[in-house]
Amino acid sequence: MARALRKDRPMAKPQIFPPSPVLRGNGASVYERCYPDRFKLFGNRIEMPTTVADETVLPVFAHELRHDAESCFWVFFWWIVHAAPQGKESMCIDDFVWGVISNGSAGGRHHLILNLLDCEDEGEFRNDYIHPEYHQLLPLIISMAALIRKDYHWVKEEKYRHPEYLHDALQRVILNFVLENKDAPFMDLQKLPEPRQVENVFVEPPPVNPALVFVCPSSSRGEKRKAAGSSVHGAHLLSDVPSSHKSGCGSLIVCYIACIASLTEFFPVK
Repeated sequence: MARALRKDRPMAKPQIFPPSPVLRGNGASVYERCYPDRFKLFGNRIEMPTTVADETVLPVFAHELRHDAESCFWVFFWWIVHAAPQGKESMCIDDFVWGVISNGSAGGRHHLILNLLDCEDEGEFRNDYIHPEYHQLLPLIISMAALIRKDYHWVKEEKYRHPEYLHDALQRVILNFVLENKDAPFMDLQKLPEPRQVENVFVEPPPVNPALVFVCPSSSRGEKRKAAGSSVHGAHLLSDVPSSHKSGCGSLIVCYIACIASLTEFFPVK
């Protein structure tokens, strides 16, 4: 669950927001072709959202679609921490790290985001949180964490308060990562069905239920999707990814893209 929802109030008012993500290479032309309205609405250049000065113009705090985007990130992060590749050396989850991850408080999750973004020893961090074979996922995780770090309740520009902005931003980060790493060996590693074990803990962590991970958003949000131009199937966005990278159901690319992309409406439901 998103941190603000756990607190039942907005997170602290930020001084600055992260810049809007920019699609690189042929990702921009593919995205524009599939989502022309959304591409026009959010643009494709680096911009810095600003903090609102007059708080009286802000809506009353409530559960917004952007909160679901943050929840998607936590599902993804939980999943990738548990992930272990088949045929590789086993690596337990550090018990201290597990304590931070499994902390259900909003403060604990905020601390985890800060640790994700501010870790000085990148090598040590990677071994603590992620199986070493998946080290190359760290830039994706950090980019996603940077986007959800600030609470968009306080943003001034209306387009950044749009229900789909944060979902769109995460989609762009994912698409950039997929196209830039589509030929990397780690993307085709087969994943073990069992989760990694926690170090010095006798009870194994519960596996992520696929039924909860791969469920597409309900059609009740159709009107919000139409507003941002989500009428074209997002599957075309992966048209430049070789079919060999999309075929193995146990491969990393299929598993984590299905996990995040379906929840962030990367593949819209008609």
